[in-house]
Amino acid sequence: MLDVGGVELEFPCPRCGAAARGTIETVRFLPVIDCGCGERFGVCLETFAQRVSSAELAAKAARKARRRA
Repeated sequence: MLDVGGVELEFPCPRCGAAARGTIETVRFLPVIDCGCGERFGVCLETFAQRVSSAELAAKAARKARRRA
């Protein structure tokens, strides 16, 4: 498994709809996001797990592409 903890993901704020951001590492530790509008909301862990898997696959593909270059 690749370390993707520093990858930043966006989560839609349920209050204002803006994209609130959090790193994978931070959300793993505490699955709560603070939006700029002042709203604090929980992250759906199922969706989060899917997005982490996608980030890991993208990192793996990028690593493979660098090896070929």
